[in-house]
Amino acid sequence: MKKGLLVQIILVIFIVSSYFLIDFNEIYNSFKPDIKLVKQENCNLHKNPCSIKIQDGRVFTLEIFPKDIPLMKTLRFRVTSADKTIKDLNLRLYSKNMFMGYFNLKLNKIKDGIFEVSSLLPTCPVGKMIWNADLEIDSIGAKFIFKTE
Repeated sequence: MKKGLLVQIILVIFIVSSYFLIDFNEIYNSFKPDIKLVKQENCNLHKNPCSIKIQDGRVFTLEIFPKDIPLMKTLRFRVTSADKTIKDLNLRLYSKNMFMGYFNLKLNKIKDGIFEVSSLLPTCPVGKMIWNADLEIDSIGAKFIFKTE
């Protein structure tokens, strides 16, 4: 085998394995302004809504429909809060274990304290993706975590 071909094969293996092993979200987030997100603890969005109390004391709850959270099908994301003064909310979706792009979704106000948006998540040949749903308000917010098959 020629030495040049061996180097090319090693380079391709390195690039492909880097794609699967490097957390591109961590690299991307290192360039963003510092936003303090409270991370969800011990909650399964497949079974019930998840709530997070952020730094200023407000509580936000995320619920996803349908509960099995399928890929490549329309999902409805509902965020609720007891704070009826909130006018606008955005939800940022991205995969934790593979770069699948960023989905910045403007939540539609249904009524005071209730916001919804519909979207779909792309499919992945690897499967069992871990997704983050960040809800940012000023420089604080909540990080919800969920899995797809």
